[in-house]
Amino acid sequence: MKTRITVVCENSIGTPFPLIGEHGLSVLIEADDTTLFDTGQGLGIIHNLKTLGKDITAIQRIILSHGHYDHTGGLLQVLQSINRNIDVYAHPDIFTNKVAIIPLGNQTLEAPIGVRASKEEYEKAGAVFKPISGLTAITQSIRAIAEINRPQSWQGFDERLKVKLPDGTIKDDIFNDDCSLVIDTESGPVVLLGCAHAGIVDILYDIAKQTGYKEFHAVIGGTHLESAPDTYVQKAIDTLKHFKVKKIGTSHCTGFKMACRMHQEFNESFVLATCGAVIEF
Repeated sequence: MKTRITVVCENSIGTPFPLIGEHGLSVLIEADDTTLFDTGQGLGIIHNLKTLGKDITAIQRIILSHGHYDHTGGLLQVLQSINRNIDVYAHPDIFTNKVAIIPLGNQTLEAPIGVRASKEEYEKAGAVFKPISGLTAITQSIRAIAEINRPQSWQGFDERLKVKLPDGTIKDDIFNDDCSLVIDTESGPVVLLGCAHAGIVDILYDIAKQTGYKEFHAVIGGTHLESAPDTYVQKAIDTLKHFKVKKIGTSHCTGFKMACRMHQEFNESFVLATCGAVIEF
């Protein structure tokens, strides 16, 4: 059976449909049944699903890529629309207190960027949380991977992204909760990224190591390469070529400059995974 991936929420809109664009990501996966990966920040999720002709009650499970508001902000609305208990797969660290430290001249602004409600509130709305740890089977064709294996010297590229501890201490977010999906399709394995905060290179190599895959048919989603140094960007391009990826679909946190770079490198293999985009495998 064909696997259809529909981008429900994204920063930009690439179709004539009257959709709502927002800084965020949500992707609907339709195969034997329906899975929702991320929920955007909540501005467009319900409107866009309905505009795209999707039956919200047909969603059988929700998977969250990490605990930032622009990927989890629409969760409560989706749960309320489904109006029944539903499995929500996520790494437990999504509920850490995530903040952004943003420089403003001689001062800094501390902005909350984590989930917008408590675990208890989501559970009251029907969420049945299922933990993702390492490589976790979700369905017969979908696996999620978190706790990405990285070098001890690993450090995120976006220095603004932090975690605030209960005692008020602010530390770098190491993104153990950063989760990507491996989807087995008729065309071959497809990797679906949320933001790739753990590093697209490290993610792809860890997936390859744990699954035994030597090639990926497609890599779709946010790559967070906009803040990466040129050396890592080139390494990411080399990694995609190493795994003989036949379709590259960038979105959300990739950034315009990096999307253009990917298009230059991969030509006809490149697509913009904008809001409303549909990709079949």
